[in-house]
Amino acid sequence: MQFRLMRNFITVAEELHMHRAAERLNMAQPALSQQIKTLEERLGVILFSRANRRLTLTPAGEAFLSKSRMAIAMTEQAILDARQTARGEQGVLNLGCVSSAMFDSKLPTLLRQTHARWPAVTISLMTGNVQTLYAAVQSNQLDVAIIRAPLPLLPDCLQSRPFSAEKTVLAVYAHHPLADSTALTLASVIDEKWISLRDPEGMGLEQYFWDACHGAGFQPNVVQNASDVPTVISLVSAGFGIALLPASAKAVSVENVIYVDILDRLRPSQLMLVCHNIIRSAVVKKFLTALEQL
Repeated sequence: MQFRLMRNFITVAEELHMHRAAERLNMAQPALSQQIKTLEERLGVILFSRANRRLTLTPAGEAFLSKSRMAIAMTEQAILDARQTARGEQGVLNLGCVSSAMFDSKLPTLLRQTHARWPAVTISLMTGNVQTLYAAVQSNQLDVAIIRAPLPLLPDCLQSRPFSAEKTVLAVYAHHPLADSTALTLASVIDEKWISLRDPEGMGLEQYFWDACHGAGFQPNVVQNASDVPTVISLVSAGFGIALLPASAKAVSVENVIYVDILDRLRPSQLMLVCHNIIRSAVVKKFLTALEQL
């Protein structure tokens, strides 16, 4: 059925006067009357009673009016949804990140700007370790993952780009003899007990930690492993050992934890954005454009 006939029927039902309805539709009254008659013939029902030269809706007309309005509204919304989705202004962004990424101001800022500019975009956020997020991008469970370098060798279907970089600090128990230090070298903490993340070999903050220690000439004594940075900080607070963390971790205020600068010239700890090489989602394209602008 043509939606034009349905729209014209709704106008006549609202006016209950064929001449006024024709004027409102900017068409000739005989043509409108013929359209209503054609519609009634197609439906096999009488929509209007014409007794005493007055138009009133029949029960069938009342029922058809209600559903016609719903059909028109749904069609208009479907058209709007399709256009907004094509422009990346509506849809779902499946985003994953390591826990420490949320301490870096760049990611919350990017999420805030994305939500403000495109409020119809739903951001589905998943946190996890490096390996989980990396696998989720590969299996298309995630559109984008923000994970900490170093990364493994990426397959041809994936790409990576820098997201942010920051210096690292030592998280120290507040009652530790070194807690009063303003800055330390890694060589000065060779004999300390360490807390590290449980990342796969060659990936993430754990590999960064091992590389830094080896660069300083020692093998760290790791006594505890944790799945995320907040847990590492909690273990430091409990006095289990010290930890090497991104400087943004200082945003986590935990009792009995002091953050001390490192004097060694360590390379920055990098967050990397990983996604597919071929990006079909307009929402993901919008997100990456917003990141470049930021």
